[in-house]
Amino acid sequence: MTVDTDRVLHITRHFDASAERVFDAWLDPATAGRWLFATPAGQMTCVQIEARVGGKFLLIRRDDDDVEHIGEYLEINRPRRLVFSLKVPKYSAETTKVSVDIVPDDAGCKLTLTHEGVLPEWIDRTRQGWTMILDSLAGQLQHSDYATILEPGTLRFERLLPGPIERVWAYLTESDKRAQWLASGDMDPRAGAPLKLKFRHSSLSTKTAPVPERFKNMEEGQVTEHTVTRWEPPRLLSWSWGSGKDGPSEVTFELSPEGSKVRLVLTHRRLRDRKAMLAVGPGWHSHLAVLVSRLEGREPDAFWAIYNSASGEYEKRVPEE
Repeated sequence: MTVDTDRVLHITRHFDASAERVFDAWLDPATAGRWLFATPAGQMTCVQIEARVGGKFLLIRRDDDDVEHIGEYLEINRPRRLVFSLKVPKYSAETTKVSVDIVPDDAGCKLTLTHEGVLPEWIDRTRQGWTMILDSLAGQLQHSDYATILEPGTLRFERLLPGPIERVWAYLTESDKRAQWLASGDMDPRAGAPLKLKFRHSSLSTKTAPVPERFKNMEEGQVTEHTVTRWEPPRLLSWSWGSGKDGPSEVTFELSPEGSKVRLVLTHRRLRDRKAMLAVGPGWHSHLAVLVSRLEGREPDAFWAIYNSASGEYEKRVPEE
């Protein structure tokens, strides 16, 4: 099968974010409506994404009237390649094909978008549209530290931190350093080791904020029990979290150097329901904000001030069950 080159559009863009983070943004229904097919004057009224090969998507933007963007995922190869069909019935009855190819590039990644089947009279306008969309994606990635929902029960956070990698590893594994942003507790350097974390949120900053009523019982501190499940210094660390009839959830820290900085990817898996996601989402968001401040040599904001600000946003982002 030949492709009419007059109907093929190519756009390349560099992003200051990892390939994984850029890829995930295309399939995250909690954030896609903020940038994908969005316009400054339009309002996104529907975002439905079934992120699997053969799955469908529907995004509806209201300008003067509703503009539907519909399609089907043809290939999903995280984080390298995403292919989907696309149809915008308001403007054309034809179905086109979009391929998104992503490769690591310096401290970020390079994205190449190929749009096949564009009518010649729509080439310039389509190029302008995709350029604006990719600009919006760049802004979303730059300004949003909120978790990505990879699938039900899985939250993923990403931060670019001052290096070197050994320093960041120490803040994950050494009790006195971890106590400055998360919780104290000695950690044996091996998988299978028990771990007790001693939380005292009021000690994370000299700044203060009222403790939310539902967390008053934690005001004097809290001790939780965990098990180290993976220990691969200085790049990967996992431990169990909580308990329940389906077993504990698990949090994983992955570190990778990028020049003088270190990319931290925190993934919390097997969260049993929306309530659990709404508990740990703002929690990790707030602890990571404290970690960033500590590593940058700044006094962090009060933990509960960060938490209260983030919790409302997670209520919007985590979909109802």
